[in-house]
Amino acid sequence: MNELKIQHEYVMEYLCRLEEQGGLGYRSVSNIVVSNDLFIPSIMGEFVENSQPETWTRLLKKFGNDKQALQTALKNKVKETLLDSQNVAIYINGHKSITFEGEKIWLFYVSGTELKGDEEFKQNIFCAVEESSHTLRIGDTKLYTIRPDIMFFVNGIYIGYMELKSSTKGQTAKSNGRQKVAKDYLATVKAFVEQEKRDSKALKQRKEVMAIYEKAIHLTASDCNETYVMRGINQFFDVAHQGFLSEPAKTVDELTSTVLEPFKVYPVTTSAQTEKQRFEEVMRALYDKKMIEKEILYYNFIEYKYVKKEGVKERTSNTGRLISPRPKQKFGCDKIMGCITEMLDHEKEPGYYINKLRSYLQAQGITPQKIEEIILLRERYFNNKFVYSLLLQYAAGFGKSNIIGWTALQLKDYRYEGAYAYDKIMIVVDRLQLRDQLDTMMMNMNIDKSMFIEATDRDTFIKALDGKLRIIVVNIQKFLDLQDALSAAGKKLKKMRVAFLIDEIHRSNSGENNQEMIDLFARLQETFNVGGQTIVKKNLLIGFTATPSEETLAKFGEFRSALTKPMWIPFDCYTMREAIEDGYILDPTKAIIPYAVPVDFQLPEELEDSDEDDINIILRKDCVYSFEPRMRKIAEFIVHRLVSLVYKKVRGEGKAMLAVRSIPNAIKYFNIIKTLYAQKCQEAAYEKYKDAPIVIIYSDDQKNESCATLNGGVSEEKVIQNFRQAKNGLIIVVDKLQTGFDEPKLHTLFLDKEISDINAIQTISRVNRTCKYKDDCHIIDCSWHNVNVGNIRQAFNKFCDMAITDFNPEFEAQSVVHTYRLLQTSAPYLQWFSRYQREREDTHFVLEMEDGIRQWIEQCFYHEVLAKKYNEDNGLKPSDADYHPITNPARDLRNWVGHYFSSIRLLDGVFVIDSKYYDEVFMMFWQIFCHIYREVNLQTEDAPYVHEFIDSNEEPGSTLADDDGSGNGGGGHRGPRGGSGPQPPKGKSMDEVLAILQRLHDTEQLTAEHAQIWLREIGLMFEYIKEDSQFCAFAKDENYTEEEKLAEYKKVQGRYRRSLKNRPDFAQVERFKQMIVENVEQLFAIFIADLRNVENGDSDFDYDTTNDVNQQEVFSMADLMEVIRRKIRPEYDESKLQQKIVETYAEHFRGLSRYMRSLNETTKNLFMVLNTPSLPNLDGMDSMVKESLNMVCMAEGLSLSDKRMHLDMLLMRYEVYLKKLYYLIHKEEIPAREDSQGATLSNAVFAFPALRGLKNNPMPAYQEFSQRLIMLRQLRNDESHGSMNMTEQEVDAAIRIVIDMYLFITGMNITELETAGYDAYKTPQEPVAIQIHSYNDEGSYGYSMAAESFVPANELTEEQRIEVLRKSIVQMMNHGGYRSSDKTFCKQRHWIAIYRIAADEGFTIDGDFRYFKHIVDGMNLPNSKIALNIETLEKSVEGVYANSYVDWSNNGLLGKKLDEYNDISHCAEVFLKIIMKNRPKK
Repeated sequence: MNELKIQHEYVMEYLCRLEEQGGLGYRSVSNIVVSNDLFIPSIMGEFVENSQPETWTRLLKKFGNDKQALQTALKNKVKETLLDSQNVAIYINGHKSITFEGEKIWLFYVSGTELKGDEEFKQNIFCAVEESSHTLRIGDTKLYTIRPDIMFFVNGIYIGYMELKSSTKGQTAKSNGRQKVAKDYLATVKAFVEQEKRDSKALKQRKEVMAIYEKAIHLTASDCNETYVMRGINQFFDVAHQGFLSEPAKTVDELTSTVLEPFKVYPVTTSAQTEKQRFEEVMRALYDKKMIEKEILYYNFIEYKYVKKEGVKERTSNTGRLISPRPKQKFGCDKIMGCITEMLDHEKEPGYYINKLRSYLQAQGITPQKIEEIILLRERYFNNKFVYSLLLQYAAGFGKSNIIGWTALQLKDYRYEGAYAYDKIMIVVDRLQLRDQLDTMMMNMNIDKSMFIEATDRDTFIKALDGKLRIIVVNIQKFLDLQDALSAAGKKLKKMRVAFLIDEIHRSNSGENNQEMIDLFARLQETFNVGGQTIVKKNLLIGFTATPSEETLAKFGEFRSALTKPMWIPFDCYTMREAIEDGYILDPTKAIIPYAVPVDFQLPEELEDSDEDDINIILRKDCVYSFEPRMRKIAEFIVHRLVSLVYKKVRGEGKAMLAVRSIPNAIKYFNIIKTLYAQKCQEAAYEKYKDAPIVIIYSDDQKNESCATLNGGVSEEKVIQNFRQAKNGLIIVVDKLQTGFDEPKLHTLFLDKEISDINAIQTISRVNRTCKYKDDCHIIDCSWHNVNVGNIRQAFNKFCDMAITDFNPEFEAQSVVHTYRLLQTSAPYLQWFSRYQREREDTHFVLEMEDGIRQWIEQCFYHEVLAKKYNEDNGLKPSDADYHPITNPARDLRNWVGHYFSSIRLLDGVFVIDSKYYDEVFMMFWQIFCHIYREVNLQTEDAPYVHEFIDSNEEPGSTLADDDGSGNGGGGHRGPRGGSGPQPPKGKSMDEVLAILQRLHDTEQLTAEHAQIWLREIGLMFEYIKEDSQFCAFAKDENYTEEEKLAEYKKVQGRYRRSLKNRPDFAQVERFKQMIVENVEQLFAIFIADLRNVENGDSDFDYDTTNDVNQQEVFSMADLMEVIRRKIRPEYDESKLQQKIVETYAEHFRGLSRYMRSLNETTKNLFMVLNTPSLPNLDGMDSMVKESLNMVCMAEGLSLSDKRMHLDMLLMRYEVYLKKLYYLIHKEEIPAREDSQGATLSNAVFAFPALRGLKNNPMPAYQEFSQRLIMLRQLRNDESHGSMNMTEQEVDAAIRIVIDMYLFITGMNITELETAGYDAYKTPQEPVAIQIHSYNDEGSYGYSMAAESFVPANELTEEQRIEVLRKSIVQMMNHGGYRSSDKTFCKQRHWIAIYRIAADEGFTIDGDFRYFKHIVDGMNLPNSKIALNIETLEKSVEGVYANSYVDWSNNGLLGKKLDEYNDISHCAEVFLKIIMKNRPKK
């Protein structure tokens, strides 16, 4: 259908249809009466004449009764001031009346006035004009002509226009309507620039020339199916102006996408509506007369910057920026106001919402019986019992503060049935900075101090209630304190209707805060009588949050019902995912960078990983986070990153936040970072950052130095203000500022605390704000084990979309009933509660009761300790008949009480349960019990677990984008075949070019043969660009930005592209030219990254592989990749590589030949480890290590750049190799690490006794390797900072050291590998069980051992004897037992077997238990489940166990003694086999 037909017959008809008939009541006006400068003078005159007849008559006389002259003069008067306003809404709001020729003239009447209601508002004249042509001029010069489809006016003043498109003609608002608006605007700017080149004074005419676009409230494009809205298009003038002046000049098409970015679709309530219904809903939202009034009064304001001087806010400048609502923001505000009207309309119908729910359920086809069940359940919820509640889930950073302000403004003026609907609007915030933001926002919205008050205490609150001030701002803590003010305020407050707007409502609805709030709302209720029926007057609660918890949804959300269970959803939402996709906020999860702190801690070996969930261990994490050497290393990293990366972001205005675990930690960090930063800024490169502030914010307490003192006596408010105004800076926080703090230039968040769930989202959202020149944000996780990486992603997945919960409190209510009964059957309750009810005011009784409860708890702990000791002393396990169960009724009861309190808090304010469960006396009794239990528990608990400290001088093994901060990808460099090791420069660049071609191939746009030709051509293109010496010098100049370099690159690439027209040999040349244009940014990045390597001779742009391919019928992309691999890497022959390693490195291990297997056997085991499958995250390094070994050992003439790169890879993968080796031996990953988080190199080194003990081994050969290990760690430290300035000789030496350490750790663990079932001489994919030689009854060894001659123990050095014994004990610890969960060596009595065999074979002195204890303690045994107890051993080595093992006998042993003998004897037999295997042979 023709657009004009739709426009005239439907759109204009709807706009101009009478309001009582469902239209918008506009007047259709002919375009011939519209002036070229966007006024309808006749309508303006008509409005004044009809609404202010006396004024009009006096003015008409002054103009000699020349009506047209008067209209023109009035129009010019309005135009004179309107052009200086940011848009027409701002102008009308500030000029509802003007003085003209000495007369006061009203230009616009508002609705709902106290005296006249809407009477005056109805006199406003709203007009719609079709196809009005306007020629935009500067003087006599015509610039551009625009003919909008429909223009809108109020009282003759232009307010905006709409472009219409017809879907039936194949045109849509999204693709064509928006383009029309954007291109008209850009074409006008372009014409303006051309005129400006001819006449420098033209810029002064900008306001008038651009008025049709820039003064509009909004510009819209619609196809009736969808309607798009553009506000503040003037924000693009500078971009377009600069683009058209640049060389070469931008085109309109090139700039169009930028203008379209904020041109968003307007939401509708449901997509199930017809096209007409959707269109008319949006038209009402955008062009209804009352909506235009809201645009004028509320939705448009100028944001100015303020500073506080002597407690008073002053503007820093009179230049501000226009703030107007995004489509979703306005939609949300309007939705709130519409719902409020519905609430008030039906307040006198108590069953309205239940009947509405019933109708909704019936429409879903639910049976009547089920409907009544659901309704009965619904009525048990507190939701909407005491207050109408609306819960809005809006993404942090989306602009909740503005929505709160717009809503408060409308509620302040909202009248219902001739009176204000709400007497007071109370804005509740939970942070000082949120209060300050709202205060500034209200000033910008023209809500001056005469319109709102901040209630800071009881007196100011009562004063606010008595006064005429309608808006009250109050802190959440003060809000809850207002309970006390209720009594003082008397009935006055109860008779008021109050609207509460609560920011971050998830904070206000937990624990005591929630109960106080519920009580307050209940007390604020007032009833009134309607037709003999008592009706409850309900107040209004509007809650805002980005992260609604299940409880928040159930308390304040909307009830929905699926077929089987209730659901709770927000009243309205705009999710993080939507905000990110729309470009309003950044995705904070794109660059979560785990910082592997080079200081680690491990739990004691007797604890399992799962024990870390124990509260006692969690509490002791404080010792990790407060350990000063660890903090110092993190501080060093932070300082370096600030000056090297963060402060360069956002065009040199980047800032950072450090969030830490506690106030003492914050103070430590503040002092350390201040010192380190001052030292860093003494370096010439960083001196320019010396004035960047480092400040700290926390809530003062009695234990720590005040925050203001640390900040030089400056108040918190002033500190935040100064931080905002500074160019760069770091702010250190604990809990404050992690919600609501809005500083768009905050780029990086450092975390040295653990965050999760709601707290994680609120915290990371501090850096997701957008601003000019900010295109990413970073989160650096320094937490122990980097737990935040997983926590943040989990939280983001939970809250990135609309939060929905099927939280069913019925189950929790049943749990409360069950636990209540358990508590009533407990010993303390039965003995004391009934008396406590009667005598709780009797001091003597209370003391008697407390003493009785304390004795009972102490007895429970005492019996638990006795049971544990008995079982340990007798080596009993739960399956043994004599095993004493370990129970503690006091602990169980404490857990029941905790569960009970938690459950009723969860139900409080959500679900109705019997009041007896909240009985105050009952609760007090159990609180007393908990206090006593805690006191006893602190006295009886074991000594605190101490985390073992592992220090290191190394830097983190992998960080994300430490080099350029791009935030793309994982740690380290991208490597071949998906690995994370480095590639040769040429290999890397070829791979990246090939990735572009692969995408084209995948979409069937490119064959493999053509990809090969295109690859060669891209190399030729790069060579062409490299020959442009002027550009290359420009590209390497750090004084130019990446954007400027890219612009120059495009010019050079463009010249090459044009040269291709003379290439008849090049098939598909046009497609190739299109491809390099579409991928210009990626090609630029590849070229720049490899340019220096090429110039240094370490790489080249020779991508030609056409001569390396054998003729074959089918050539695939896989074939091409293999050709490329062969081009840049030599063929791999593993047997030749092993032989080369043995020949090259045998001399390095000569000093260890007596203590380590041969290097030939060691090398075979090294490759067996690399070739044996384990875990995906460990196996990924195999091909990388083998490839680098192949390159550095086999390649001839390897460049220095390639050597450095392969050194880098071997260094980075040594840690992973240790982890894999450990996994193959122990069948588990290195302990004390969280899932998906690898241990640091320190952890891996500590896990191997051969490495851990190097430093303390005095033997010269071991000391040599100790030095090699130190050098490896230092090399890795240098690598992680990108230090690549070693000479070639130093690189060669470093490679030898690293390969030495691969071989050393392998050779020292061959026996462990064999014990674990691996044999390097057999198929590596199928681990083979190693047969341990048997020991026969006659005391002789089997043939295999008998054939070998062992070195007697007395001929070994003490170090050798200890090492054989240590290695054997380690293998013994990992020897499987009777069940998979047991080990052969797992009880204290097993040390008898170890001692006896060690003494029999001469590895310790028989009878010298102290010496045996001394050498065992010196072994630092890993994974020891049971420590050697010298007293127990001395007592046990008697009787049969005092004899040599060959003389042991079970004669005369019965029952338990016999079972113990068989167990110890089995352990001795296994250990003998192991120690004989490890003995050196002659």
